[in-house]
Amino acid sequence: MRWGWMAIPVLLATAGCAELNPARIYQDAARQLRFSLDRVEPSLQLAFPLEDSRIGIRLVVGVENPTSVRFKVTGLAARIYLDEPAQSHSIGQVAFSRGIELVPNGRSQMPVDLGFTYRELNQGWGPINAAIRSKKGTWRVEGNLQAEAFGFPITLPVRVVRVVGN
Repeated sequence: MRWGWMAIPVLLATAGCAELNPARIYQDAARQLRFSLDRVEPSLQLAFPLEDSRIGIRLVVGVENPTSVRFKVTGLAARIYLDEPAQSHSIGQVAFSRGIELVPNGRSQMPVDLGFTYRELNQGWGPINAAIRSKKGTWRVEGNLQAEAFGFPITLPVRVVRVVGN
């Protein structure tokens, strides 16, 4: 018997395994997730002296999962921007590690709360204060989402934009 012929089925089987790789299947499913910035809820808490004042921003990121895969968000690292027609202002960073389930064939929401002191926002205070008072502006979140599906880690780029009051 020739043993060379036995190698052909083994080679064919291993070539087909690349298509059955669970990590790749979940990564492809994760690329179908769609993100939106559903709400931006800024609040201003004035205090005296002014340096003790705080601004709070709650961002509600919506996630549409059109797949049959259940994902668990394990982290989000992103920067938040407030854009004006002539320039963009970096407001700050967000990093969170709450476990949030993204239901299959459904929509989920990820609330992200930020709090800053006046001192921390001194450079961007003008645009932020104007956006809070006029309720106008373009909020942008850019970063990476860490998730897992059945124990397989997945990292996805996230970019969401919300135009308010224009």
